[in-house]
Amino acid sequence: MDWLYKSPVVYRDLHRSYYLSEVFVLPAAVQQENYLHKHLSESSDSFRVILPPVIGFVWCQMLWSHLPARSWRRFLLEFLLIGLPSICTLTVANRYLSLYCVLSFAGIAWRLWRSGWSSKVAEAAKSYSYELGRRPIVFTLLRATAYTGTCVAILAVDFEPFPKGYRKSRTFGAAVMDMGIGLFVVTMGMVSQRARHIKELKKVLKVVTPLLLLGLARTLVIAWLDYQQDACEYGKHLNAFFILGMTKLLGSVVSLLARNDRQLLPLSLGLLLLHELVLQCGLSQYVISWQLRKGFYAANREGLSSLPGCIALYLFSIYVAKWYTARNQLNFNVLCSKWRQLLIVTCLGWLSFLICVFVTGIARVTFNAGYVIWIMSTVLSLLLIFSFFFEFALQTPLKQRLASGDAVASKHSQTELPVFVETLNMNGLTHFMISNLLTGFVNMALSPDKRSATECVIILSLYVLATSVVVFLLYLKRIRIA
Repeated sequence: MDWLYKSPVVYRDLHRSYYLSEVFVLPAAVQQENYLHKHLSESSDSFRVILPPVIGFVWCQMLWSHLPARSWRRFLLEFLLIGLPSICTLTVANRYLSLYCVLSFAGIAWRLWRSGWSSKVAEAAKSYSYELGRRPIVFTLLRATAYTGTCVAILAVDFEPFPKGYRKSRTFGAAVMDMGIGLFVVTMGMVSQRARHIKELKKVLKVVTPLLLLGLARTLVIAWLDYQQDACEYGKHLNAFFILGMTKLLGSVVSLLARNDRQLLPLSLGLLLLHELVLQCGLSQYVISWQLRKGFYAANREGLSSLPGCIALYLFSIYVAKWYTARNQLNFNVLCSKWRQLLIVTCLGWLSFLICVFVTGIARVTFNAGYVIWIMSTVLSLLLIFSFFFEFALQTPLKQRLASGDAVASKHSQTELPVFVETLNMNGLTHFMISNLLTGFVNMALSPDKRSATECVIILSLYVLATSVVVFLLYLKRIRIA
């Protein structure tokens, strides 16, 4: 295990990363303790940071699901419970993040108890069935969580109140902003189908082409404006759009090897294992090194070397989606059985994450095994939370009201999700593109690093509100772009 103490624990300055063992002479036990604490602390922070939008979704559905879905009043009220907490807990109120999460979940539990939820559930569990649909609402909620968190983080990172430990890792780490690309790969995979014939690749190419064109446009614009881009993220020329597009394209090609959906699991795990072996044989050290970027591969080694891990995560996401939707109609007992299975797999995922901390490390830069397992453990945890609240706890009272002939419930029964979520579901990629454009504009025009804490919250609030209003207007007009 001597190699462990020369790997992911690093000291950074503005120009170069040094291994702790090269700068300080520390006992091996101390280095191991620092290494473990770093990953556990970062992963814990990352999970807590994504909870405010999740909590906001639950509160909005509990408080305002009776309001018309296409009303500005409901949209603005939901912004107050989803957008503002996400902004504040990521910046000026970050030290109160844990307190906010605990009090929020306590408040949700108290409201459910006051409404007599337990007795209603006991009655409903005996007779009602739960329909998942072809695209369960938990997948929509997961997608909205990824878009909301990413929208806030990509601009908040440029402000002084944003915690430095939340920034993307240049080598190894499980920081908050390391989650973004992994969550996007998962949400893309969960709504995708494995390719069964080569002819289907033509359809995939039509979907992938806009992503690749967006990636190319972003690269050209950045070069034209001479805008600073951190090459340690995806490389000198590549970006998230390129990675997502190539992941879907290459993932569809690899999925041809699977004869059925069940074979996606061993296929993804086998690819991930092979990827990790190649990384351990020297590729990982080369990618995170500070060697000169001569040639296309060297200039973009971070993005290109991460593709096998991205594809493995993509295929595993398709498998999870197929497993989750294997049965459309669920009674209460079957639903509980699904929760138990999901809980067991989630616990095994977090246990595997702890093992990977010591064996492989967690590296978004290379999409190694530890990173893939970390992202999937986080996603499975969120699916469990969303499933409990939105497929059961918040649906049971509505079903009872419908069964009793409640006119209000019947009128608004189609609003299973907050309108904030529905707008992102309809035009998520559009929202992401607008967020990127506004982020560049704010950086060039307002100098975020020189703004006070109050100005930080105001600017971020206007920015998140503006991006949300655009997709809400498209939602009102029933216009779907991407």
